Amino acid sequence: MKIKIINVGNKLNKWESDGIGYYQKQLPKNIKISFINLKGQQNPNLSKKEILQKEGKQVLSKISRSDFVISWDSTGKQLDSYEFSNFILDSSQSKKEIFFIIGGSHGLSMEVLNRSNQVFSASLLTFPHRLFRLILMEQIYRAFAIMQNKPYHK
Repeated sequence: MKIKIINVGNKLNKWESDGIGYYQKQLPKNIKISFINLKGQQNPNLSKKEILQKEGKQVLSKISRSDFVISWDSTGKQLDSYEFSNFILDSSQSKKEIFFIIGGSHGLSMEVLNRSNQVFSASLLTFPHRLFRLILMEQIYRAFAIMQNKPYHK
């Protein structure tokens, strides 16, 4: 199974890389996760709408019509870890490559949200994007731990 995480924002720093690497090493060998990091378009001369449009174009340029896309947004469907695990299991059985989209500091454009096959919300809380990348990796690992009945998920 291949999972691609498209992220709008800063490049990974050491603690992010270390944390993400830790969870990647724990995953089954047939799970391949890659990151596509896109530069945020924050600029004091641009409106929020203009920033979202520019970032949205960047994101959409990295996916094709046939890609299965899940965006993370506070308006999305909230899942618990078991539901997320079932989603990952269903996706892996259908051999779909999954693209997870994490927006920039202003979120995601309506074009990206409308293009998405699913929109999930991790929480009603707001997370820094640096931290959310790590949270997503941990939840992917947790999903596989649930599938394999490992004691990690209690």
